[in-house]
Amino acid sequence: MTVEAVTRVSGVARTTLYRNFPSTDSLIAAAFRRLLPTPEEPPADLPVREQLVHLCTSMARLIQTAPLQQSMLGWLAMGRGASTDDEVGELRRGVVDAYAAPLHEILSAAEADGSLAPGDRDLAVAQLAGPVVLARIIGLRPYSPEDVERLVDDFLRARLAGDDR
Repeated sequence: MTVEAVTRVSGVARTTLYRNFPSTDSLIAAAFRRLLPTPEEPPADLPVREQLVHLCTSMARLIQTAPLQQSMLGWLAMGRGASTDDEVGELRRGVVDAYAAPLHEILSAAEADGSLAPGDRDLAVAQLAGPVVLARIIGLRPYSPEDVERLVDDFLRARLAGDDR
């Protein structure tokens, strides 16, 4: 993606584009933020299963409705040389955090109160969100709310603490 291509397709003057986006990376970052918004966090007073179902259903809806080609191109573009101190690296971490942080919070609280056995939270994110992302990328059918509940229930069966199993 080049500034010339964006100005040609959009019809926006180069100076206007640079006034709003000082670099190609900042343009990519802005486009990606718009393509994949933050999931809706569940109320904290729900039981852990309902919190996970609520959050994962919100994630699935966002992932499944994002324009695939544009979001994949944006994600790939963000991967090139993204360091810890540039806008694209910051965006990439922000997107990951927007999806992982709410899951981490739910799991941390459930581990702290003893309802879930402690485990790798990043692996949990992959177990809960990974199937939805993979289905979207390779063109499988969209996950229904019932499918998401099954993902959550399968995950919880493996992580429930003690006698709750």
